Amino acid sequence: MFRWPKKDSVESHELIHDGQRIPVQVRFDRFSTLRLSVRRDGTVSLRAPFGTSAEHLRARLESKAPWIARHLERFRALGQAASPCAFTSGEIHPYLGTGYRLEVVQGRRSAVRLDGDALEVVTLAQARPDTVRRLLDAWYAQQAREVFTRVIRELVPRLDAHGAPRPAQLKIRAMTSRWGTCSRAGVITLNRHLVKAPLPCVEFVAAHELCHLKHLAHNAPFYGLLAAIMPDWRERKKRLSGEAIL
Repeated sequence: MFRWPKKDSVESHELIHDGQRIPVQVRFDRFSTLRLSVRRDGTVSLRAPFGTSAEHLRARLESKAPWIARHLERFRALGQAASPCAFTSGEIHPYLGTGYRLEVVQGRRSAVRLDGDALEVVTLAQARPDTVRRLLDAWYAQQAREVFTRVIRELVPRLDAHGAPRPAQLKIRAMTSRWGTCSRAGVITLNRHLVKAPLPCVEFVAAHELCHLKHLAHNAPFYGLLAAIMPDWRERKKRLSGEAIL
């Protein structure tokens, strides 16, 4: 059940699922698609194009209610909704689908590296959470650039065989509601947080956006091209649905 607020508002709404009241923040913008996200702080947000009807928003939220509830429960189980990352030793941080234990140590030079099952952050002085976060953000950005570039280079020859244009540019930025986008100018933008998901999921998102270079709409030709270059895309998409944008 989706309940609109009694007050005249286009921002705050309430989704009721299995007796649970879930506040939803709705924001309208110029983009042409609906984007739903669940943050680890427990915030549920929906971005919608200007002029989207209440009925359409209601249908979208009700269809995604189990997905929303599943992610909220996941964050509660991890203790993340009530306790955001403190960037201290012992926390689990994901990379390519694997959770690594954060270890913060002092050393002669700042660095971040994987060491077995640990994600080690080296700081020059006594570690401060903002310093650890800054170093981790830079490391994730670097890894995202390397992984996404490699994945796209491996996928492009498959699309060449189907006459698809090559991307004009790859951009990487942190997004809260989308894994990736493709512009009419041929610019592929991938969510930096995607590098935390399993590699097959990264490959699916990259393939999905690359297919938009030839077919901008989600139509039969688009899905035909996607199936031709990645026959198991449905399984990968389903696996990705278990990941939440952080």
